[in-house]
Amino acid sequence: MGNKPSKQPGPHATSDAGKANDTHRVRRRDVIRDIFGFSRSKTKEVDATATNQAVSTQTPPHVVGPLTASSASDVHPVADQAVISTPPVDKSLPAPVKTKRMSNIFLENLAAPMMKIELPAVQDRIEVTQQLAYCNALLLHGSSPPQATAAELEEQAPDPAITLQTNPNLDKKELDWLAEMDKNLPAKERISWLGTRMVDEFAKDVLKDSTEIAEIVLLGPVLDKETYRSLLSCTITAFEQSVLLNVDLLQGLVQLVQVAPPDSLVSDDLVKILRVLRICLQDTHQQSSVHPFHLTLALSRLLDVMAEHKVKDLNRVEDHEPLSGILSGLKGSSDPYLMYQACYAFQALQYVPDDESALQSVLRHGTGVVNGLIQVSGVFKLDLGAVLEGLSNLQEALGGIMVVARDVYKGMNSVMESGRGVLDGLKEGFSEGKKRPWYAAIRVAQALLQAGQLMDLNQLIYEAPCRGDPLFQWGICQLLGEMASDVMWDINVRLQAVVLLGDLYKNDSQWGEDESVKTWMVNIIGQLSTVSDQIVKTIVIALLRDIHQDQGTSTRLPYPLRSRLPPPKSSPILARVQNITPLEYGLSQYQLQRKQQHHQTVYIPPLAKPSLKAKDEDVFPLLEKVLEFLASERQVMLVLGDSGSGKSTFNRHLEHRLWTDYKQGGPIPLFINLPAIDRPDQDLIAKHLRANNFSEDQIQEMKQHRQLVLICDGYDESQQQGNLHRSNALNQPGQWNTKMVISCRTQFLGSDYLIRFKPQPTDRYASGSQDVFQEAVITPFSKDQVESYVEQYAQDSQTALLFRNQNQSAWSSEEYMYKLSAIPNIMDLVKNPFLLTLALKALPGLVALNKDLASIRITRVRLYDMFVDQWMETNRLRIQPNTLSQKDLEAYTPMENDFIGYGVDYLLRLAAAIFREQGGKPVVQYNHLLERNSWKAEFFGPDPQAKLLREASPLTRTGNQFRFVHRSVLEYLLSRVIYNPVETVEKVMDPESEIAPPTVLLSDGNGPLFQKDLLAEPSIIQFLCDRVKSTPDLEQQLRAVIDLSKTDLSAAIAATNAITILVRSGLTFHGADLRGVRIPGADLSGGQFDYAQFQGADLRDVNLLRSWLREADLSGATMDGVQFGELPYLELEKDVGACAYTSNGRLLAVGAISWRTGASIGIYDTSAWTRTYSFTGPDNMVTMAFSPDGTRVVFGGFGGTVRLWDCASGEEMFVMEGHQDYVNSVAFSPCGKQIASSSGDKTVRVWDSRTGESVFVLEGHTDYVRSVKYSPSGEWLVSGGSDDTIRFWNSETGEVGIVLEPSLGEVWTLAFSTDGRWIASGHVGGGLQLWHAESGEPGPVLHGHTGDLTGIAFSPNSRWIASSSLDGTVRLWDASTGTPINKLSGHMAEVNDVVFSPDGLQIASGGKDNRVRLWDVDSILTSSVQQQDQLEAIQRTMYSPNGQAILVFGSNYTRSSQTVLQWDSITGAPVPLSIELPESRSVMSVSYSLDGIPTAAVDQDETLQLWELQEGGRKTTLEGSWSANYVTVSPCCRWIVSANLYNTVVLWDLASTQQKHVLIEYGGDDGEMINCLVFSATGHQLAVGTGSGSIWLFDPQSKGLIMSKSILVGIGAMSFSPDGQQLAVGTTASWINFWSLQSEERAIDLMGHAGCVNSIAYSPCGEWIASGSWDKTVRVWRRRQPPGDAENWSCVSTVCSYFDMVLDIAWSPTVPMEFVTGCRDGSVRVWRVSSDGGDVVVKLLWGTNLAVLNAEGLVLKGTIGLSPMQKKLLVQSGAIDDSLTEGGEQDDYTSSGGDESDDEEPLKA
Repeated sequence: MGNKPSKQPGPHATSDAGKANDTHRVRRRDVIRDIFGFSRSKTKEVDATATNQAVSTQTPPHVVGPLTASSASDVHPVADQAVISTPPVDKSLPAPVKTKRMSNIFLENLAAPMMKIELPAVQDRIEVTQQLAYCNALLLHGSSPPQATAAELEEQAPDPAITLQTNPNLDKKELDWLAEMDKNLPAKERISWLGTRMVDEFAKDVLKDSTEIAEIVLLGPVLDKETYRSLLSCTITAFEQSVLLNVDLLQGLVQLVQVAPPDSLVSDDLVKILRVLRICLQDTHQQSSVHPFHLTLALSRLLDVMAEHKVKDLNRVEDHEPLSGILSGLKGSSDPYLMYQACYAFQALQYVPDDESALQSVLRHGTGVVNGLIQVSGVFKLDLGAVLEGLSNLQEALGGIMVVARDVYKGMNSVMESGRGVLDGLKEGFSEGKKRPWYAAIRVAQALLQAGQLMDLNQLIYEAPCRGDPLFQWGICQLLGEMASDVMWDINVRLQAVVLLGDLYKNDSQWGEDESVKTWMVNIIGQLSTVSDQIVKTIVIALLRDIHQDQGTSTRLPYPLRSRLPPPKSSPILARVQNITPLEYGLSQYQLQRKQQHHQTVYIPPLAKPSLKAKDEDVFPLLEKVLEFLASERQVMLVLGDSGSGKSTFNRHLEHRLWTDYKQGGPIPLFINLPAIDRPDQDLIAKHLRANNFSEDQIQEMKQHRQLVLICDGYDESQQQGNLHRSNALNQPGQWNTKMVISCRTQFLGSDYLIRFKPQPTDRYASGSQDVFQEAVITPFSKDQVESYVEQYAQDSQTALLFRNQNQSAWSSEEYMYKLSAIPNIMDLVKNPFLLTLALKALPGLVALNKDLASIRITRVRLYDMFVDQWMETNRLRIQPNTLSQKDLEAYTPMENDFIGYGVDYLLRLAAAIFREQGGKPVVQYNHLLERNSWKAEFFGPDPQAKLLREASPLTRTGNQFRFVHRSVLEYLLSRVIYNPVETVEKVMDPESEIAPPTVLLSDGNGPLFQKDLLAEPSIIQFLCDRVKSTPDLEQQLRAVIDLSKTDLSAAIAATNAITILVRSGLTFHGADLRGVRIPGADLSGGQFDYAQFQGADLRDVNLLRSWLREADLSGATMDGVQFGELPYLELEKDVGACAYTSNGRLLAVGAISWRTGASIGIYDTSAWTRTYSFTGPDNMVTMAFSPDGTRVVFGGFGGTVRLWDCASGEEMFVMEGHQDYVNSVAFSPCGKQIASSSGDKTVRVWDSRTGESVFVLEGHTDYVRSVKYSPSGEWLVSGGSDDTIRFWNSETGEVGIVLEPSLGEVWTLAFSTDGRWIASGHVGGGLQLWHAESGEPGPVLHGHTGDLTGIAFSPNSRWIASSSLDGTVRLWDASTGTPINKLSGHMAEVNDVVFSPDGLQIASGGKDNRVRLWDVDSILTSSVQQQDQLEAIQRTMYSPNGQAILVFGSNYTRSSQTVLQWDSITGAPVPLSIELPESRSVMSVSYSLDGIPTAAVDQDETLQLWELQEGGRKTTLEGSWSANYVTVSPCCRWIVSANLYNTVVLWDLASTQQKHVLIEYGGDDGEMINCLVFSATGHQLAVGTGSGSIWLFDPQSKGLIMSKSILVGIGAMSFSPDGQQLAVGTTASWINFWSLQSEERAIDLMGHAGCVNSIAYSPCGEWIASGSWDKTVRVWRRRQPPGDAENWSCVSTVCSYFDMVLDIAWSPTVPMEFVTGCRDGSVRVWRVSSDGGDVVVKLLWGTNLAVLNAEGLVLKGTIGLSPMQKKLLVQSGAIDDSLTEGGEQDDYTSSGGDESDDEEPLKA
């Protein structure tokens, strides 16, 4: 229902509201809401008596443009259009006493005032502080916090920053700017950083002028909490310390408080400021009124803020009462302006509760109306109706004070005429400490203004219950005056404030009752006439003229009219900050550019291992390790990885991460693409910075004052050989302060690669640079990483686009993974991240043409084929012919039908040109103006066809630099330049497609194969190797090129490349005719050349490391510079017990032991390895050591004496006696003055080396002391013994130090690292433990040896550890990680000692084989890089039923597990198994099912299981099995037998539900140890052999014992003849026994082996036997049985090429005369036996892990260029020198019956 208009009360009518009956109070809310139009929607009626008509439908629009003087008149009519609200006739408003029509001057609500200025572009320099404040304010809007709760909002103060955050009225330009900034975190951080730096600069400035204060206050509301509080603190301090009152600083301080960001102020801040201002006011209020006025104004505003924050801890005595007294004291002032401010401050003080608040009930009554609403005004729109109601209630609660006040002010004259009247009224404000409603109303007005609710403010001014109070009018006039003078407000708003002031002055009778108010208004308007804004000034002057018609001369306001400091006219602080950091702007632009370039949508963090030989399982997150490096003192971190492993991707991600985390002033990350830098070995950093537009001044600033993080990518691609860190003098005094992360492909590393990367120590006297260098090797993707990558890739928008281009539905990650798993071999390839990317891109097209996924064959090179073709096709589809220019269309049309062909041709020509013209440097820099006539123009010039192909090619461009998307793409393309196959992707997918013929290598004499040394490009060779394996034509052509070199000298380079490619492809040259070939510099390392013919060949500089040259013929070959990677060994007549180098490395002392002749010491000259002299001693020598100067040698032995000898004379100097047992370790002190010895008598003795006298006897060990060593400093002695302890002793005093208790058992040997940081202890059983020398804390444990440790040595640089063991091996370890590097297996017996040469280039080891082996460290390290996944021992070998595959299982020392592997029996190529066994399974045996399925018998949790190693294969558990030791499956696959730890033999019948039968329990009646199980070929017989010589023969069908026999010696191996009539038995006594199973014929014994025969096998024809032995040979035996004569066997061939015992032998079931052997040296070798007449020849077909040079039977007659040392090495390895003759009769080792003689010396082959 609408409201009826009521009559307007007269101007002096009094309200009867105060007399209203209680019955009317319940209607008060409705009445008030009706009066003011807030309770219901009602149309405002127009009073007929009003002078102006209501024009609600004709109101002119708000003026948006600046008003001119001529338009000022347009404002007044709007102001005069009043809208009258009349109350109902039955109820009048209690107050005010009269009502005036309301003038609607403010026509709309606006956003809170915000200074707007031109926004800078993201990379632009910020020029003025206003711009900085504006930017920060907008950024606050973009990062507004979550919506606060009501309780939280109640605690918040009104705040322009908050107002902005919640204000949705941002224009498009601001929103676009915010969106752009959201994409550029560095730009955001730069803006924030500038504010922080300005605060720092302001704090440092002692003289803070008005401009600087205004400048810094602008930033107050947009600072973060920490920075704001820092600014507030320094401002308070500055004000306190100022001698004279600084009004600008005072107002700046208060303004900072008023605009504090949320949660930045605490009560203590406000109380502190209040106290400062109170004290200052107390000191100045008796002086002139100027300073008290400013202080009182500041107090007023501060108290407002305190009321908003509900400060409750204001102390009555210290704060409240003194301030009240001061303000009350101002009542005597004659200055009405000061009096008003004092009165306002006094009222504000009433709203700041003290700690004894007596007005709590009044405050509670008004809190919800006043405090609560004011405090949230910045966040919520005020409900004006509720506000007016609250003010009315408050006025009523305060007891009609308004009426009293009105009586006081009634009839007062102007201030000039009678100023005391208003002063008396003002004093009323102090009376009785009461709250006054006018103060609350003004606070509401301020809140409305702050919230931009101008229309509501307009209404409040006209309808406030207290609007007749002169103090309310004073406050409103001041508010409007400040508003009109505030340039932060819109010009129209300021003009409207002036108009409203004029309207109140001229047209409001209530406002005109008190002349003091009118005088106040005239003064305000007068001061506004001086503003600088011409528009405002014009309107104000016009108004003054108008009001002066009614008003005489007035007094000007003596104080500035401003609510805030004026904006600064300049930005001195910002300028200083910019002058301090000009670099940061350049860095911010560079930061933005780099982050945009290197943003990666698909990224999986790589894992890495600590070194090349570390296990792939020992991984860590690479990023974590790099960040740890950056926080350490190290200087260089080397990141290694295979091609495509993700090094560059990681480097880019690392740069992105560092730029994201970058803080101004912090370390600067620089991603440096090394191939793009000319001569990066000189001035690397400056070149990079100049290329990125940094000035020389900026470069110098960075060099002198900043740290850089250099992320150097592509060391291998830069074609550098030197150390960039050293050549650029990084981290040297006066040079760049850097951290370097540098990446390199592992394929380009040599054995000495560390010298290229390790930094130069800044301390020239440092013991080493190990602490400043670190490395990590990126490992292949795990399955989890592959899945994570695929998941990201499937969700990437670019992937969806790829499918759309191919008109296919996008795949899910599950679909990708299914297809990757279903395609054979691809999962192994995609462990490489780049190959994974290629595979994912190629899969959709590949699968579309091949539905049978299992039939798809993918290789690495095939992935690149598909990638390039698909890239070109995808970009062809993007070409829209109708959008091309005429020239481009003419160029495109001929290519349209064969765009891929044209594209590939373009790429091949470009790749060839890059290698031809710039040596393969991948970055091409092209300047059209300077290089339009160069070779580059063909590819990068303006030619339309070249342009189309370039833009469609896998090339990237940065400025004028072009490169392929990945270095490997360039290398792949050059491999296709060399050989472009006939089998392209199209041919595989579409057999009908027409393609070009393949490359004919012989006809391309100018091609890269003939012109370029490909050995420097291992990746290109790898691509060609992949091509060889899939393309027989390429193999044939490469072999033809090799043959061509025999007659064509110009083909030498091509032949060198060709044979290198074929060798690295794993192809063999057994029996090859290579006579006269020219292959200088070829890499034949690891090549297999059994019986190859090299007569007259040019083999200069050929690498023959680990080559198989057995029975090859090198007669007449030229071999200058050939490399074998090994040194000849020293052969003695006795066991070698110890070795020691002199400190200069010129001499090597070797101690030999003989029980019969005693000890002898030989001294060898290491330059020629000749023995210079020797001497003997009475004791059997056990240990020895050189003096530091190399002139003396000390040794100890079994006699318990320590003997010192002079090396020059060979004479004994001293015999030191005292030990009561043998001496097993001696050591010289570093100074040479002491000798320490340890003994089995449990003591360590220290001797004076000059006199031989005993210095100390160190006791404490409780068992044998086996080793003693001095620390490198000589301060400590360390000893270890059989009591499982390591003890430290002070070498000068003999005092005991710490005692270590290793968990590995007895300590057999010790060693200190050269730098003194580590101790290594070797233990019984083969364990090796590292210890921190200083703290004694344990370090890594190194596992690998299987026998007791006998020696440990650190390399001179402390990087490597060599160890020797009774297991007959020497092992090399990485000292920093504890990972194995290589196993050296050249010794033929136990190894007693190992030492490094002082230069670290050689290792010498001595053993019981009477030899000192000399190992070349570089060759060891090189071979370690190339050997992957080496098996330690092959325990079982097996041919598939069709003879096409070989299955083996063996132990893997790098994984401490057993591995099942499969090979192609013809080529030796690995044949992957469909599934891998979990490492928790222990493999006991392998076999093939009858249908050829690989099967493994495994033991898990003492349960035997059969696993079929194919997808979906069966897993069979054999119930009742436990702890199997030996397992064998019958050839018919029906039976399986096991022998367990308790020597119980169990047989299972797999055809009858796994029936179990126990054949032998607990080793039979005599408890014998079962060690051999074998089935006959048909499975009808089972033989069980024991270590005691017993043999039991069972019938598996009946489970019955057929017969048994004992041969009195242990059984090593057994084999049934094919017909099952005979059993061949290999014995531990080294002979072979033949047992006839059908007759009582006398057994035949074969002798010849020199050790236990532990493997034996019949050929399928039964005429041959192959046997393997501990003597590291295989013997081939042949049956000879003339008609009517007895059976006779003879050894027809002995293969002596093994380096450990042969563990298993198997003959091929389909290929006659072929067998495979498995050896404990980890090798699998396939042999072919041929017989031409009487001669039997055993030739190698192929082998794996042939890790040592084999020169058995090598012919060297007439070779040219071999050094004497090399000849000696080859002869020692079995080669035939010129002086040796060939021939000799075949020995017959057959004997009949009888016992064997136990010869002391083994038979020599």
